[in-house]
Formats: sequence, structure tokens, C-alpha cells
Amino acid sequence: MLRTFVASRAFVSLMAGVLAVIVAAVGAVYFLQPNKKMIAYCAIMPDGIGLYRGNDVKMRGMKVGSVTDLRPEGTGVRVDFEVEAAHPLRGEASATTVSDSIVADRTLAVFGTKGPEWKNSDCITKTVTPKSLTQTFSAMSKVADELRGGDDPAQQDRIKQAITLFDRATAGTGPKINDIITQLAAALRSPDAAVSHIGSLIDKLNELIASVANNWGDLRQMLDGFAPILQTVNDVWDQVTELVNSIVTILPWLNDVTTKYGGPILQLLDSSVPLVHLLGANVGGLQQLVSMVPSIAGMFRTATDPQTGAIGVSWAAPRVALPAQQAEQVCAALNVVAPGRCGGTQDGMTSVDLVPLILGSVGVR
Repeated sequence: MLRTFVASRAFVSLMAGVLAVIVAAVGAVYFLQPNKKMIAYCAIMPDGIGLYRGNDVKMRGMKVGSVTDLRPEGTGVRVDFEVEAAHPLRGEASATTVSDSIVADRTLAVFGTKGPEWKNSDCITKTVTPKSLTQTFSAMSKVADELRGGDDPAQQDRIKQAITLFDRATAGTGPKINDIITQLAAALRSPDAAVSHIGSLIDKLNELIASVANNWGDLRQMLDGFAPILQTVNDVWDQVTELVNSIVTILPWLNDVTTKYGGPILQLLDSSVPLVHLLGANVGGLQQLVSMVPSIAGMFRTATDPQTGAIGVSWAAPRVALPAQQAEQVCAALNVVAPGRCGGTQDGMTSVDLVPLILGSVGVR
């Protein structure tokens, strides 16, 4: 009998109805969730355009609550809303209104950052709202009116004047602009060359940096070695400075000496040139040097100025006077050594040139 009841249509209909009630109850609990815990917040928005009670509250695109109330407050609108306790606002909270189109109702989007939970007693003040169509068109109308020149007749044609001036300035530049655009297009069609050059430059720079890094020890040693060299240069430069200062002092003195005595000094040097040449004329030994002495002595006996002819230097060999008795003996002896050197005695005295006599005794003629 029980098997017959279970197999009957009445039992199947009953079980289907019970199952439908259970599914409906589970769906209601899942979708409606009447007992889900909520957290109340508020935000001061610039305006409430598009917001109504019951509009969705979203966080990163996911619905987390709904708007519960709207009322004016100060220069803005206070929006009260609830958010699921599982998604509390944290850190620095902010809010804005968003919509899929310019005519649809808006949803309230809230954001948070890392940090402690936002106190629901404090309203969110970091808020923004999109501009309405009226505000947008009003701004566009204002810009167009300013461009047109407003009510000033002198400025109403400035757009036309600007376009005319631009047309004049760009007249005849079309081919050049076309060439520039063509070259730019060619470069953009084959950017590999430019990229290759840039890559090559980066590679070279990398090699240079690597070389400096690898040889930094040697560079540092070289730079350290510059210290004593620079110190030496400083010391030498101090001496050079002193030398230059000395030259600055000496040069005016030399200038004065040359100005006052340059003529006589140069004349004396000109006169001494033949004597210097004579002294350096292939002197092979002491005997040759000594043999030149009489000639030099003769030249110095009377030296005249080549310009005026006046006697400049007079010189004579020393003479010796002897008593008469001794003078005869000495004169006879001198004539034996150098015939004709002694001219005789006068008043018991004789005069002899000692230099030719002495040099002649050693073979000088």
C-alpha cells in the first residue's frame, strides 16, 4: 500500500511543491539577505544630480550597498548610504558619482586606502561629481562667446582676423610641410634604423662606463699622483713669479742704461771686434799667443775713434833709466841679445823698451 502511495501522482505533485518552496526560500535568503550586517556612512557631495534613494553604492565596480537618504547641507548635498560590514571603508575615503550614460541614473562609487577603518560618524568630504549637461553646455557657450569677442564690436572679428593672418603666414609653405610629413612618414615606416643608432649609442655608453668602472683603481692612483706634481708646479710657479718681478725691475734699469750709454758701448764693442778675432785666429799654442802680444800692444799704443779720428787710447811700454856706468854695460849686453835695441847712452842714461826686449829674448819677432 505504501509503495502504491509513493508511486501515485498525488505524492509526486506534493514532493514537487515542497521542493519548489525550499528552492524559493533558499533563493530569497541568498539574494535578499535580509539579515546581512550593514555600516552607515555619509558623504558631502557637490551636487546630487542623478542620485536617488535606493541607488547602488559600488566599490571597485562591485555593489556593496545602497543610498538611503539625500538632503541639502551647506553649499552641497549630504548623501547617506549603507555598505556591507564585510567591505568597510579604510584609510582616506573618497566618493564620486558615476553613470554609464549622460541620461541614466548615477551610482555612488566609494573608495578607500590602506589604513584604519573610516569613522562612520565623519562624513566623507573628498568628493567629486561629473558636470551636468547644462553646466557643460554653459561652459562651451561661454568659451564660444569669449572667442567671438562678446559685445565688443572691435573684438567680434578677431577670430576671422586671426584665421586670415594664419592663412597669410602659411601661404606657400604647403610643399615644404608636405616634404616634412613625407620624411617623417618614411622615418616612421622604418624606425629600426633610428632605434638601432640609439641602441648603439647606449651600448657604447655602457662600454665606456664599464671601462671606467673596471679601471677606476688606476685612474684613482693616477689622480692621487697628481698631488705632488701640482705642489711642485705651485713651488716652481712661485719662483717664476719672483723672477718675473725681478725682470720687471731690471728691464727699466737696462732701458735707462741703453738709452744713455748705448752709443759709446756699441762703439767700444765695434772697436774690440778685430781684437777678438785676432785672439781667436787659430792660436795653436802658447808661443803663437805670445807672438801676437807685440802686435796687440802696437794696436793699443794708439787707438782712434773711427768716426771722429780722435785718439781714444794711448799706451806705451814702461821704460827704465840706469846710471851711466851700468847703462853702458847693460846697453852692450842688450845689443848682443837684440841688436839695435839699445840706442846708446845719453847724459849717462839709456832708455830701452822692456816689453819688446823681453818678448824678443824668447823668440818673438
